[in-house]
Amino acid sequence: MSQDFIERLRKNEKEGAVAYVKELLKQAREDRRNDDVDKLEKLVRLLNTKKYGLVWEEHTELVEEEMKTKIPVFIEDETKKIVDNLDSESYNFLLEGDNLHSLHLLKKTHTGAIDVIYIDPPYNTGARNWKYNNNYIDYKDSYKHSKWISMMKSRLDCARLLLKEDGVLVCAIDENEVATLKLLLEEVFGDEFTVDVVTIVQNPRGIQGNNFSYINEFALFVYKKNYKVIFEKEVDEVDIAWSSLRNWGGESLRSDAKNCFYGIKIKNGKIVGFEEVLDDSEHPQKNRFLEDGTVVVYPIDNSGIERKWRYARQTVESIWHILRATFKKGIWDIEIGKPYAPYKTVWTDKKYDANEYGTQLINSMVPNNDFDFPKSLWNVYECLYATTKEKEDAIILDFFAGSGTTGHAVEMLNKLCGGNRTYILATNNAIGEKKEREFKKTIGAPEEYEVEYSVYEEKYGICSSITYPRLKAVSEGFIHKKDFKEVLFEKKLTPNILKRLDSLKIDIDTIVELNKEVYDKVDIVFEDSSVKIIGVNKKGKTVKGIPHNLKYFKTDFVVKEDFPDVSLEYELLNYVTPLVELEFGVDISNPKVQVILSEDQLDKMDETDFVDNSTLFIHPDIFFDANQKRILRDKNITIQEIPNYYFGKDIWS
Repeated sequence: MSQDFIERLRKNEKEGAVAYVKELLKQAREDRRNDDVDKLEKLVRLLNTKKYGLVWEEHTELVEEEMKTKIPVFIEDETKKIVDNLDSESYNFLLEGDNLHSLHLLKKTHTGAIDVIYIDPPYNTGARNWKYNNNYIDYKDSYKHSKWISMMKSRLDCARLLLKEDGVLVCAIDENEVATLKLLLEEVFGDEFTVDVVTIVQNPRGIQGNNFSYINEFALFVYKKNYKVIFEKEVDEVDIAWSSLRNWGGESLRSDAKNCFYGIKIKNGKIVGFEEVLDDSEHPQKNRFLEDGTVVVYPIDNSGIERKWRYARQTVESIWHILRATFKKGIWDIEIGKPYAPYKTVWTDKKYDANEYGTQLINSMVPNNDFDFPKSLWNVYECLYATTKEKEDAIILDFFAGSGTTGHAVEMLNKLCGGNRTYILATNNAIGEKKEREFKKTIGAPEEYEVEYSVYEEKYGICSSITYPRLKAVSEGFIHKKDFKEVLFEKKLTPNILKRLDSLKIDIDTIVELNKEVYDKVDIVFEDSSVKIIGVNKKGKTVKGIPHNLKYFKTDFVVKEDFPDVSLEYELLNYVTPLVELEFGVDISNPKVQVILSEDQLDKMDETDFVDNSTLFIHPDIFFDANQKRILRDKNITIQEIPNYYFGKDIWS
């Protein structure tokens, strides 16, 4: 660590200010300037008084200080590129390096462009599981909270800039910092944003504390007020609240809305279509029976009064999926039910179990890994489902990527719900304290064996040995190393459910039948007043992959003083292409994607170098002559101007 580096900068500034005022106070007393003495004493008290809200001693971080003399850039590791989805030209990205450096570059490519940020930062338990300025933080560190807050604030400041206007940040945390984190999020995002806290039971067995056994953690959802950004959750059919589609009460008569009086056709107990609006001269019965067995239902109440449906003829087909036919007391009618409901703030489900759907899963996907406490895949999936269910092209960022659960969840969401969501994951390539000790014991101090340590990091670092292999396994498939269970269906046996056992049995039989070929065994079990269907895949079972495409970037640096004056700007041109790929989600090796950064490069191209139906990314200061414009038209080439903020040495500082 440099001798010039000051970690507790704010402490020194405050102490300097207090010392200066005390010196003025001393002089005022010696000069008997009593009015000044009173004012200066009040000023000293104010300087030493805590403010309201979150109070911490701000620490300076080496990785942030480093950017004063070095410019972070991305370099692709082409050996790790994954191209498994040949039907798609879009790419996901894994960014290896300190996440603050990656966020600095993402501010150039994705400001105001991210739909959802999901992060699972270090929980600051005091267990030496994270570093600040190259030192592990443990429970004995008096400034562990201030360091954690300082680390988080610099990254959350960047995250706020990356979110779309209707974007959502989701941050997982445990009891150690949940209160602190909520205050920090409120400070960073301000009064325009809401911070909601969701409790997730992820360890039903519990972790024993001094007084309580902790079974839950938290997910904090941050979003701009007055936006509907949390989509509703689907509910089981037996839990749907049904009501008549027919209007009642005030303004419910046929004459109040003529285009709401039409017939709805039922056959074999199912709604099969809709008739057109009836002429005013026609007055049917509530049910009209056709020769082919079809029944036509009209909005007429039990007293024979002609009323209206709650939806006009031109819109009713859009809600067809939430309608059902009912037969009561010999009369057919139509009901509407809402098959979804707002998420509650406590999530309890077996699938959030971090051991069964986190640890066991990653052990199958990345054998012999040493990653501690991976999230349940379905925990992250649920957070992303809630925030991107209806955003099929969402971009999801995770800058504490860890074992890569977020990338896995994004691809699972695309598979189960459809869509082309993409992810950007950022993580360092830390090896952890255990491996670090092994290196020091067998080889020596990392700073003395930099080449050897770099090879060691490549072999054991989290990004290269866990995150990337997991994403590769997601795409290519993997083999279960032990029996793997998955809850396919779970229903609490409430009194209402028990009244409808026939319906429940049909649901159970259907689910069992659908999954017989998917799982080696499908079990029906009763526990905790619930019935569950559990799919079991035996050890050695191959899990089919979810093919997708990925580019692997590493952060590197351009040292400013090595390139004086304009030469720095020219040097930085060498690193524009990765940013183009990242912002637009493309692969420059694709013949239909070309990047032109200079007039000389353009002038050397003849007509055969331009590819039909391609996209040409160009420097904003490049202009085409008449012949080049003709070629672009003839070959149907799309021009995409590279943003100005990619260029100029000042922009990169």
